[in-house]
Amino acid sequence: MKNLISARLAIIIFAVIIAFFGANTILNARHMVMNIPSFLPVSKWMVYLSGAGFLLAAMAFIIDRYAKIAGYLLAVLLLIIVFSVDVPGIVHAASTPIKMLFVTNMLKDAALAMAAILIADISRERTV
Repeated sequence: MKNLISARLAIIIFAVIIAFFGANTILNARHMVMNIPSFLPVSKWMVYLSGAGFLLAAMAFIIDRYAKIAGYLLAVLLLIIVFSVDVPGIVHAASTPIKMLFVTNMLKDAALAMAAILIADISRERTV
């Protein structure tokens, strides 16, 4: 029983952190737009959509409803951010400190994606 309690607590803490990222994304959308590659259309709406995705995933994890699909979709969203924002940021960084900032964000986003997959895999739902 102890493992179930600690796993549930870890999921709730993860969800709170993901909700923070979602709220931060929505509240700072005009600054986040600058990170979206120019070849992607309607970048401001994509920022709002990703912020909403973070918030919905956090809610699904907290109430443990649709957590499986939310975990997989969150992982996809985070990996899209890795390959569309973080990797190009590393390639085009003007200085080493900026490059290292993008490397750190890439590793953080990839780790969060893997955690989302783990949550999806252990969620109580058996079907998507």
